[in-house]
Amino acid sequence: MNRKLLLCLMLPLAGYLNSCQSAAPAGAASSAVVTTKGKSLGEIALEESKVPVRPGVPGKVPFWNEEAKLFIYAPAFDYKVLQGAVKYLYTVVSVRDQKKFSFEAKVPYEALSPIWAQVPVGTFSVQVVGLNAAGDSLGLAGKGSFYRASPFNGPYHEPTALAYDQSALVALEKLMAEKYVQYWFTYKKPDPKYLNYRYPAKIHSALVIGAITYARLKPNTPEAQKATELARIVADFMLDLRYKPGTAWEYFVPTYYGVKLDGKKAHMNDVNNFTMMGVDAGYAFLDLYDHTKDVRYLEAAQRISQTYLKNQMPNGSWYQFVHHATNKPVADNIAIPTAVTNYFDRLRTDYGVKGLETPTKKALQYILDNPVKTFDWQGQFEDVYARPPYKNLSREQACDLAIYLFNNSKNNPGHVALAEELVRFSEDQFVIWEQPRPYATDNKTPGRNSKDWITPSVQEQYVFWYPVGRSAGIMVETFWHAYEVTKKPLYLAKAKSLANSFTVVQQAHEGEFPTFFTKYNLPLWLNSAVYPAKVLMDLNQNLNKLPKGLL
Repeated sequence: MNRKLLLCLMLPLAGYLNSCQSAAPAGAASSAVVTTKGKSLGEIALEESKVPVRPGVPGKVPFWNEEAKLFIYAPAFDYKVLQGAVKYLYTVVSVRDQKKFSFEAKVPYEALSPIWAQVPVGTFSVQVVGLNAAGDSLGLAGKGSFYRASPFNGPYHEPTALAYDQSALVALEKLMAEKYVQYWFTYKKPDPKYLNYRYPAKIHSALVIGAITYARLKPNTPEAQKATELARIVADFMLDLRYKPGTAWEYFVPTYYGVKLDGKKAHMNDVNNFTMMGVDAGYAFLDLYDHTKDVRYLEAAQRISQTYLKNQMPNGSWYQFVHHATNKPVADNIAIPTAVTNYFDRLRTDYGVKGLETPTKKALQYILDNPVKTFDWQGQFEDVYARPPYKNLSREQACDLAIYLFNNSKNNPGHVALAEELVRFSEDQFVIWEQPRPYATDNKTPGRNSKDWITPSVQEQYVFWYPVGRSAGIMVETFWHAYEVTKKPLYLAKAKSLANSFTVVQQAHEGEFPTFFTKYNLPLWLNSAVYPAKVLMDLNQNLNKLPKGLL
């Protein structure tokens, strides 16, 4: 990215970082992380876990964790101020052994940092009572029950059964051999028995990218030729499927194909468009153009960007769900457009596409003015209806922005602090290093119950609380970028530990990268095999560039 443009994009962020420095509550733990020589990675992680993630302050900093059920990092809660209280007594009780931990603070919304490192993994209760000057109770300011999640105590699963690149190759070979993939060669259309083909912008695009990735791993071989043929067949089907010229979202590959649901899933309808999903198809077309130099695919990718420009709102973003022909919103939720800013970056940087600088700046400004300030990192999924603020958080857009900031931090070192905060939020709420919170314990389907999960893993979103492979792949990539910029060994260990889990899960699933990190087979979304395979190959290449002593 050109320096002038980069400065232009980052100036708003610099102002945000300066403005938020005074927002920390009185007595809150410092955001600085201390790494002491001689300590194990687990000891360092435990010490770091005392630092809260964006703690709320009434009237100043929103409390983002109203629906959160677990925490790796010390939480702070939106408990009420009591008239006449001069201090507050915090009491935490571990359900596991009934041990009590307590401390006093001047406010009822202080983070649990003073006792957090002592609280064992498991369910705990917290009660905050207001006290007057004489030390008498003025009543309850707030209470709750939560799960103290395990901080990192790895590395995990070392040594691995397979090198990362070999693990990825095996997973892609398994995918290429699937009947619903081979079906394309005979019929030139999706296999109707594979239900997830009803999401063409997501699943067809992932298959194109997977086929190209496999072809690049097997250069100058018959397998590479066949994989390239597959990518062309699927991509050409996508071209024919696009919304018609003259419609609001012309040239987008449809989000839904043969879908018409009702009730809470009424947004899942052929006429509707999940706007952020256009990026998936764009990346597939760009990857295929890079591999074949067929200009049709580059033109298709550029047309997607032009449709984004046509529909960008004055605030810099787009609605999440709209009618594809009219652009009328299906829900009020506005998208967090990190995917589009990264897509525009690629078009501008790698292909010299003009006219994207100002739209990128507008989209970035929307992100800075909204989720960066509110921490409402709402889930954005085509098969989940849009929720009210904070009701369904996820980690993908926070990770997207963190990676963007890390990648553009060379001339803007102050941006690393926000990037690291986003990484900590994502880990805090969605990474399971070990000892998962009991979940779906009454579910009789093998693999759904948390006792069947393989850890470390990463949960997808609040309303679909399952360990998903693609989610883990995103965190591997995020931790790697954090390490690449900060050089903190703990980030590298976290990236490798999650990557190692893929090789363990793979052994339980006959070589494939399953969608769910469980001991049992559950429905497979092929995009959850493709994306992690690419991430593991990239990680393998990056690790090979490091001095041997760092590994």
